[in-house]
Amino acid sequence: MSVAAAPEFPLWSRRDAGKLGVMLADGGILVVASWFFAAVRPDAGDQLVFVSLALLGTLVGMAAVVGWVVRGRRIISARRSLLLGTAPPAPAEAAQALELVAGPTGKWFHRADCLLVDGRNWKPSPRGAHESAGRKACPGCRP
Repeated sequence: MSVAAAPEFPLWSRRDAGKLGVMLADGGILVVASWFFAAVRPDAGDQLVFVSLALLGTLVGMAAVVGWVVRGRRIISARRSLLLGTAPPAPAEAAQALELVAGPTGKWFHRADCLLVDGRNWKPSPRGAHESAGRKACPGCRP
C-alpha cells in the first residue's frame, strides 16, 4: 500500500492559517466575555447587549471559517484548471436524419436516428403517411 505524495505547495499558507486563528480567537473571546458579563446581570434587559456581542463573536468565527473554505476552493479550482485545461468547444450540431419511421402499431413516429428506434428495422415513410395513420411526433427526437 503506497502513501499518496504530499502536494508541492499547501492549499493554505501560514498567513491564511494565522488569519483564521486570530479571527476564531477574537470571536471566541467575544463569546466567552459576553457570557461572563451577562452572567452577573440579573435583569434580562441588561443581558441583551452581551447576547448581541456573543452573536457578533459567533459571526466573526463563522466568517473566518467561510473565508478559509472559499480560499481553499479557489486554489483547488485553479489547480483543476491547470491540470485539465479548458473545456473543448461544443461540437457543431450533428446532422439529423430526415427519414421518419414508426412501428406497424405504434402511436409515435420518430426520426431514423432516434434512440427509441435503435435496433428496430422499421421502414421509412413520409410524414403525411404517419399523420394520416393517426401517429404523433415523438416528443424525444421531435421530428
